[in-house]
Amino acid sequence: MPANSTSTMRDSKWPCVGVVILNWNGRDDVLNCVSTLPRLDYPNYFATVVDNGSSDGSVAALRERFPQQRALVMEKNLGFCGGNNRGIADALEHGADYVLLLNNDTEMHPALLRELVEVAAKDARIGAVGAKNLRLENPRQVWGAYGELTYGSELVYVQGRSQPDGPVYEEVRDADWVIGNGLMMSRAAVERIGGFDETFFGYHEDVDWCARARQAGFRVVFNGRAIIFHKGFGAADPSRPIKFPVLYFLGRNGILFARKHGSPLQRVRYATLFLARVARLFVLGRLGREERESYRWLLRGFYHGLTGRLVLEELKLQ
Repeated sequence: MPANSTSTMRDSKWPCVGVVILNWNGRDDVLNCVSTLPRLDYPNYFATVVDNGSSDGSVAALRERFPQQRALVMEKNLGFCGGNNRGIADALEHGADYVLLLNNDTEMHPALLRELVEVAAKDARIGAVGAKNLRLENPRQVWGAYGELTYGSELVYVQGRSQPDGPVYEEVRDADWVIGNGLMMSRAAVERIGGFDETFFGYHEDVDWCARARQAGFRVVFNGRAIIFHKGFGAADPSRPIKFPVLYFLGRNGILFARKHGSPLQRVRYATLFLARVARLFVLGRLGREERESYRWLLRGFYHGLTGRLVLEELKLQ
């Protein structure tokens, strides 16, 4: 890529960060995301868009508006896991010391990379640093900070979700897991444990990766001073021609994670609380017609997590 590209800055005195922006049928979002790369004040990074087999003209629009922007184009949708894994491998091949993963519906804060790298460089045991996600439409509100693994009815708990931003979310602290959007992995951690487990396809793969990193002896750290602005659930937007079936994958991948990492007691706890929550919603009649259909997909995903199935063609994702 030409040295004067707006998505490349190289100063070898600083660790090199490969920024991977994953896109699937999010033409307007990815164009906006790439347009904010020049905001970054970090002196050694390069950015690559990984397009996951989009059918909405994303690649053509990207090439027209940002002809110098580097892009990897997949022939089909490989999911959050597969698409990012291709981007991670490519970034390491091109000399990245760290790889930052970003969703396409994200905007950059100027200090994002500097804050992430400054924390990561303090301890070689830090395998990942996560950024704070603020709501794009209301930056005074937290979209999500860091996560706790609870084995409760939703498997995990996201700290800060929909809370006003403030000092409590500006700390630097170890966490069970950090959000995949704004997750910066170290080369050492990826070379040790690999990328995402592609069995997950999308959702809870960040929880799984962080669990594996911690099991391998790496620290997972949240830095509340590293900020991205996140629209959120862009791939699941109902206005899109093909929306991502979030509830199916939450149902499937929650039990998939519990089977992979949980003790027998934790698995029973999660399954019991999950099924009790869904049953309560149905029995109390608090779900509309469309919501009932969505929650049937949640239960179907749970069943497929138990049996190891994945129905990409039926979900119209490939």
